[in-house]
Order: sequence, then structure tokens, then C-alpha cells
Amino acid sequence: MQSTSQKFKDKIYAPDRKTKARVTFDISDTTATGDVSSITATSDSPLSVKSQLINKVRNSSYKTATLEQDRFKLDGSFSFADDTLANNGELGWSSAVICDASGVFSTAQTITFNFNSNHSSAGLTITFDQVMGEYATDFDMTAYDASNAVIATTVVMGNTQVIATPLGQLLNYRKVSVIIRKWSKPNRRARVMEVDFGIVKQYTDDNLISINLIEQMDLLSGQLPSAEFRFAVDNSDRAFNILNPTSFYKYLQQKQQVIGEIGVDIGNGVIEYVQIGNYLLQEWQSDEGSLTASFTARTILDSMASFDYENLSASTKTLYQLAVDMFTLCAITNYSIDSALSSINTNSLVKKANCRDILQMIAIAGCANIYVTRDNIITLKCSPSLIGAAVDTADFDNMYNEPQIALDKAVKRVEVTYWTNLSTFGIVGVNSATDTQGDTLKLENNTLINDSSRATFVANWIFAQLKYRATYRIKWQGNPATELNDVLSIENSYGDNMSGYVTRIELDYTGSLKARTEAKGVVN
Repeated sequence: MQSTSQKFKDKIYAPDRKTKARVTFDISDTTATGDVSSITATSDSPLSVKSQLINKVRNSSYKTATLEQDRFKLDGSFSFADDTLANNGELGWSSAVICDASGVFSTAQTITFNFNSNHSSAGLTITFDQVMGEYATDFDMTAYDASNAVIATTVVMGNTQVIATPLGQLLNYRKVSVIIRKWSKPNRRARVMEVDFGIVKQYTDDNLISINLIEQMDLLSGQLPSAEFRFAVDNSDRAFNILNPTSFYKYLQQKQQVIGEIGVDIGNGVIEYVQIGNYLLQEWQSDEGSLTASFTARTILDSMASFDYENLSASTKTLYQLAVDMFTLCAITNYSIDSALSSINTNSLVKKANCRDILQMIAIAGCANIYVTRDNIITLKCSPSLIGAAVDTADFDNMYNEPQIALDKAVKRVEVTYWTNLSTFGIVGVNSATDTQGDTLKLENNTLINDSSRATFVANWIFAQLKYRATYRIKWQGNPATELNDVLSIENSYGDNMSGYVTRIELDYTGSLKARTEAKGVVN
């Protein structure tokens, strides 16, 4: 479950709750960041990481206390920096030079991005310090071509935006520079969190028509459903119409970043948001009649289906290392693998298949669940033997009606095939300790299971997962901080609350939030 303030926890189920939604849509050239050959700056503070300027993270991880005016408040909101730079999370770039009492820098602070090849985009966007609400008031932004000639430049005076888009549509630029002359607060360093080579549009209730999120996981890893995030925006200005010569349509690309957030008013009009996903654009359309534009985005897991892998020669590896190999092949760095998989060996023999399917084989062989977090991190996590403590409660105060309960079919026997090579196999069968009637579940084609001992372990794990036969379906107000694999306590009319692992979340927002949640629990 995502971390939130106590005020958020108090308000999310309050009778008078007010929810808001926000979508950040990065309409950038998806190839530009990977083509940056160098980033240089006039100066760098000790707490500065220039490489984070192009990693698509636009907020610092902490309010870091420094010896600048009003950046060392002892109010509990600031954190001291760790001596190891990497332990400070997202820092972005900050200048070594501090501006004067008027916010002016004695030497203008310049950041320059160089590319290996030409790029075109809908514009250029710069994000300053969102956490502190600080920004450059006076700055220049310039784009250059391959011969270092200026393509476009703009001089900004009196800016009041933390996220600014000073340059419009650009063709064939090879270099970009940002020159910061004056800061919004006195005696501070300049801080830039992100530079996007495109337009970063932020949609809120004023122009956001609706959002819908569906995310799922399978306790047996028998399916790998990828979350789907859909949103519709006001297109009355024809910004996404294909025939509009000044529209963004020609700059739309698959895999552009889409971040969804749901917030709640925690008092006095202050909105606290939680992220409900960091997705990649897949599909889009504009509807002339309804004056809206609709978009569909999914997780990074989908992209793994585009890469094939085959290994016909036995090579002993751990399941952990094989999973790393799959992510490396797909150029994915956002992953988390349970360390328990590093103690499980496999001969790594697989016939040609896509990397997504092989990752599923790894998870099953390692008795792990696969899901994608709200930060778009593909996660392989081994299941605990016992269900943990609930992190949230769905009760009659926030449910629209009594939860529905459905029971999966009973399974009396599990048979797992193990493969000593790609043509030689054996079968291990395990009978249920409680059910003498029911189906026989067969796991046949996972060639990463290589001996009877591992096959028996997997069969027993399947039985352990199958004990969660009850599916609880809840229509309720919902909490956007709830995530897949959380344990949810569910009130009912017939006794103690039931507990279950959250396996499906559907959120709908059209000015207010509604949720449909499924959880898998044991039969009471």
C-alpha cells in the first residue's frame, strides 16, 4: 500500500470526501533521452545528479536540508542528506552557485544537452523544483541544429510556472541549452528536476473528462495480465486532430509516458495525490463529434512480448540470473526480483518463446507472483506461507452493497512435469490433503523445472495458493493507495471480517472516484 499522510487516511473514506484526478502526459520524442551524448553545466552542487535530468522523474524524493535560506527548517519536513549520493533518491541538478538577495545569479547557470543525431518534438519542457515550489523567473532556452546554428530561442522574463514549456514545435535539433539568470526565491541554488524533449501536458478536472484503471495479478502466475490505463481529455481546441496542422497528433508515439494520480482534499483545498500508475502510451484516437480525445496506456510488461529468446544448450543458472537476462535483453531496468530466486537453479533450457512468457515460466518455477507496481516496476515476489495483516478495510461505511463471494473449483491433484532436457521428462503428482473430489491441475511445459524435488515443491506451492478459493468482489468508494498484493480486510454480515490478497483493482473517475476490487481469500 502506498504511503500517505494521516490526513489522507482520515479523509479518503469520510462522508464529505472530495476527490480529484490528474494525468501527466509526456508528448516527447521517445528516442531523444537515449540519444543524449553529454550533459554539461556551468556548476554542480555536491547534491546534484545531472543524469537524473532525463530519467522521467519530475519530483525530488525528499526535502533535503541545505545551508540555504529557509532550507533548514526544524519542522520535521526536511531530511538530512546521506553521505552516499545514491541513497538520496531523486535529486536532479542543482547549481553550486547561490543567487543573491534579489534572486539573481552573478554568473548565469547553463545546462547543455548534446545529441548524437537529429530529433524533432512538439516542444521543450523544463521542470524546476516541484516539491519546494521554486522555479526560474528569468531564463533562456535555445535549440541548435547539427552545425550549431540556432533553430529557435526564447527569452523568458517573469515566469511563475514550476513546469514551463518555453519552446514550441521543433524540427531536427542536435543541441539544447537552458540558461538560468534569476530564481524565484533569494539566496537559493538553481534546481532543475527534468528536461523533456517535448510537451508535458498536465490534465486536471478542468479538462480531464474521465480516467479508468484496470490492474490484475494471478496468485498462481498462470496469467500475466498487464494493467490498462485509459483517459479522455477535452479536445475542443482540436489539439489532437490529425488534420490540424498545429496539432500534437503527429508527435504522438507509442511508449510515451503517462502518469495517473488520484487525490483527496485533506482540508482547506489542499489536495494530496497518490500515483495510480506510470504507464506507456499504446493507442489513441480523437472523436470529432464528441470533441474529446481518448488514450490507452499499459505497463512496461507488454513490451517484453516483442523480444524472443531461445536456449537449446544446458547452462546452469539461478532463476534470479535468468530473470535478469530477460530484463537485460528487453532493455528494462525497472524491475525487482525476490532474492529467494537466487538459490534456485535451472538448466535454463527453453524453446523459442517471447521474454514475457519466459518470465512467467521463471515465476512459476520459483513459486513467485508477478505484478507491476504503480511505479511501473516489474516485480517477482515469492508468496508468504501465511496471509499477512490487513493494510486497509472495506467496511459497510464505504461499500455500496454486500460483497459478492464466488468459489473456485476444488482441485484434488496437481501434476507437475519436470524436464531433464528438452525431450526427456518425468511427472510428479501430489494429492490434496483435504479434497478427494475435484479437478486435476496439470503443469506440463515449464522446461525450467528440472528435477522431481523442484517439481514437488512447485506442486505443493500450487496447493498453498489454491487454498485462496474465495473471490470477494467489492463495489465501494475505494482507496487509490491500495495496490495489488495488499491484504484487505472485508466486512460481511455473517461474522468476523474476511481477509484476502488484492488481485484486481478497477478505478473509475468522472468527477468522483468509484472502485471495484477483487480479493482472494480462504474459505471460512
